[in-house]
Amino acid sequence: MSIRREITVGGVRLIEGDMREVLPELDLRARLCLSDAPYRLTSGGNKNGALSGCFDAARYTNNGEFFDMVEWAEMAPLIHGALSEDSNAIIMSSDRELFAAQAAFAAAGFGFHRLLVWDKITATPNRWYMPNCEFALFLYKGTARQIADCASKALIRCPQRDVSQDHHPEHVPPADRHSHPTEKPVALMEYWLRNSTTPGELVLDPFAGSGSTLVAALRAGRPAVGIEADPRWFDVAASRLRAEADQAQPDLLRAPGLKQEAFAL
Repeated sequence: MSIRREITVGGVRLIEGDMREVLPELDLRARLCLSDAPYRLTSGGNKNGALSGCFDAARYTNNGEFFDMVEWAEMAPLIHGALSEDSNAIIMSSDRELFAAQAAFAAAGFGFHRLLVWDKITATPNRWYMPNCEFALFLYKGTARQIADCASKALIRCPQRDVSQDHHPEHVPPADRHSHPTEKPVALMEYWLRNSTTPGELVLDPFAGSGSTLVAALRAGRPAVGIEADPRWFDVAASRLRAEADQAQPDLLRAPGLKQEAFAL
């Protein structure tokens, strides 16, 4: 069975399984795909054991690829098929993978809006230019949709260590992380999510990881579907969603007209 486990928290559905198997079985018409897809790393396996978790050397071939990595050409048509007409996709990538990713998504039928840049503000010094930025392809299916905040800039400054609810694009205060090696700030994902959807429009993340996109959807009041293949990160994402719902629930229940039954926990 392609769906191994699943939970639903406040309109956000998290599924454990391989997106290549799960996504074709779901009858989705998402308005936005917002995802940090797994991609090739440049260093390959690590001999001294400094990398762990999903970056463990045992999970790499000697050319720096995940053994279970989903190729751009595999994921792009699946994502295209899960989106409604006149929808957007924001797909994060490394600088070395941008051209391959854009080519694959173009072949699947996506148009290219713009390259978005996340400035992490800090970086680890090394012998080369410090990699303090990450990139995202802002894509569209069908007719391009206008974003909510037309004053938004393509370059967004946001500390890597962040769980702030402030989604201002220029700066977001730092806070805790949840140990995933490539985890993205919730505030970053929430800003992009709010800019490309309205309340009630479905968000898709086929590579949910530790759940930052899903937590952002929960905060923004958007229904969402996330898929995660690794059972360890499924558990982390599920815990984060439950914690977010528990934290938000008392305030929401004080609002007029909302009742306990509204939450599917």
